[in-house]
Amino acid sequence: MEKIFLILIERYHYTAQTSLGRMSFLYDNILVTNPPQPIKQYFGNTLEDTCRPGNIKVYGETALPGGLECLVSLYEDAHYGKTIIFHTESDKDTIIIPPLKWTTCLTHGGQTHKDTAGCVIVAANIIDMDTIQGSLKAELRKVVEEKIADGYTIKARFVNLPQLS
Repeated sequence: MEKIFLILIERYHYTAQTSLGRMSFLYDNILVTNPPQPIKQYFGNTLEDTCRPGNIKVYGETALPGGLECLVSLYEDAHYGKTIIFHTESDKDTIIIPPLKWTTCLTHGGQTHKDTAGCVIVAANIIDMDTIQGSLKAELRKVVEEKIADGYTIKARFVNLPQLS
């Protein structure tokens, strides 16, 4: 039986430039109950570009579509350091949701929509509805590394919840 560790990104506040959400982990733990029941563990806050209808993308200013479930892999480069990347394709870099395509969608630190460019900022604190602070990138990478070592396949699911006034 494949063990899945799901990074759940639930967006709940939308502005013209951003989508604010929460990141949680969802996984089965066979040691807790039999049969296994999913455990949902809150991790942090997310800030992304604005959500748009499924057939519209403005380069660098559009969040990944709600309803997307994709794979997650480890990623490292000189600019972002060690982080994670979301992908649907075997190149471990590309997300294709016909007719649209995204590349190199990472999680990393930042504070506003100017830092997103299609990526997911993950942080501890909400400053206001368009700003978060206190990067959790390194902590997220560590959790993902540990779950991979424990034999989990890592996936992500993006959910657009209703706007909370």
